[in-house]
Amino acid sequence: MPGSDGSQGVVGDLGWPGVRLPVDVPRSTLPTDGVPIRPAATVVLVDDRPDLHVLALRRTDASTFVAGHTLFPGGAVDDGDHDDRWPDLVVTPSDESSTLADPLALRVAAVRETIEEVGIALGVDDPTLARALVARRRDLEADRVDLADLLVAAGPAGAAPLDLTVLHPMARWITPMPSNKRYDAAFFLARCPAGAEPVVDGREAVHAEWMRPADALARWEAGELTMISPTVGVFQRLAGHGDAASAMAAAAAGTPARQASVLDESTDRVRFEGDEGLDDPGRRLTMGWVWLDPGSVA
Repeated sequence: MPGSDGSQGVVGDLGWPGVRLPVDVPRSTLPTDGVPIRPAATVVLVDDRPDLHVLALRRTDASTFVAGHTLFPGGAVDDGDHDDRWPDLVVTPSDESSTLADPLALRVAAVRETIEEVGIALGVDDPTLARALVARRRDLEADRVDLADLLVAAGPAGAAPLDLTVLHPMARWITPMPSNKRYDAAFFLARCPAGAEPVVDGREAVHAEWMRPADALARWEAGELTMISPTVGVFQRLAGHGDAASAMAAAAAGTPARQASVLDESTDRVRFEGDEGLDDPGRRLTMGWVWLDPGSVA
């Protein structure tokens, strides 16, 4: 697979291409060992409590993927996220990022997963509707109803009750080989709605906690939290922002995408293009990119 520098990617024993790749590399051209790469959406919720905090979850130890890890709400795109009715039910950005493949389905999946996992409805101005959607979270999670059905039933004809512009794409991470599950995940930054508090579903997520990014990293380095490089990398990029407004402004502005490099997937800080030591011996480029300015808070 050609890299962005024209070189040919060589897939190592851990599945990293090992070359610089463009952030919009098509999923169909990615290396695979037979495990399908599913599109997915992850939501990085931020809030001022009173300074910048990020909502982090702990996945159940019974999970078949990253069991016991600290991560953000999210999951795979479902069939219902491709419903033909969605264009009439949402407000979308006029300048959608070309980095995202099928951005509407990814944004819908981000909203749906956040409702299912933590009981928070993003992009819904009507508090009555927000409560109604959260009340059906178990049915959504069990595929007994689609989110589009709930919005159609609740909204008047011609209304667009779901504002997807509250989600700002900030990263793309692809699960390396070998793994029993692989995802091509779009990461969105969003501000927590006023007054909303997370309540975990108790199935996939068993604990929710608002964390300062620097505190999360310190706890991870102390061995208190278990995280993989996408989570670590996001916390690193947010650690330089003092409040939610700063982080949201950076996400809205965007910066050139920077590919990530790791030494060890779960014990080493992530480095990005432009960082000192990116190509140190033993480090390898991942299929992960971030385009959020890191801020300047010491």
